[in-house]
Amino acid sequence: MAIQPQELETSTREHLLDVAETLFLVQGVEQVSLRAIAREAGQKNPSALQYHFGNREGLIDAIVGRRLQQQEARRALLLEDALAEGGQIALREVCSVMSGAAFLLCREDTSFRDLLGALGLQRLTLASDYFTVELSQEAPSLLALWQLGRQALDHLPPEILAMRMENAYGAGLLAMSRRAHSRESFRGPRAELFFNNLVDQVTAMLQAPISEETKARM
Repeated sequence: MAIQPQELETSTREHLLDVAETLFLVQGVEQVSLRAIAREAGQKNPSALQYHFGNREGLIDAIVGRRLQQQEARRALLLEDALAEGGQIALREVCSVMSGAAFLLCREDTSFRDLLGALGLQRLTLASDYFTVELSQEAPSLLALWQLGRQALDHLPPEILAMRMENAYGAGLLAMSRRAHSRESFRGPRAELFFNNLVDQVTAMLQAPISEETKARM
């Protein structure tokens, strides 16, 4: 059966992303040109990357988006397991699922870990917009976690809860990107201590009382 043009286009796009990730990790994000990526990918036409991604920013956004989808798939499995027994989970477990996907992927997939270390401080930790109702079709597990968090923290005004959930998500990802960047292990007792303490911190962020200073500005 002949390969359809759309399938070929998708295959080319994924190949370009694979090559770009590899070059970014080996040489550094700022040191790799679009021309070098196209050449390494075997593209005779140097404008192939512009065709698929627009520009350098579009390429990096596509790399991040693909990894966020990977994280979403892992998080959905964690949430399914957490809800298996009764359909309700405590706030700390909500936070464990929220941060656990990236932690486990760093343990299971060295390319995810290395990319989080290389790009996380610049890109992945700026993805708080990913934690919005508007993107729920792309990240249904985050929407489910939002709803579970709202049930556990129903005393918080929606605006405050939204800010806290975004900040908690970003803080957890930032901590893991720093660990990945420093090449610390995601296995063993020290890694488990890191993760459980991180979940404690994220849970505390959500549960913190609203100060009078914040109330005055609501």
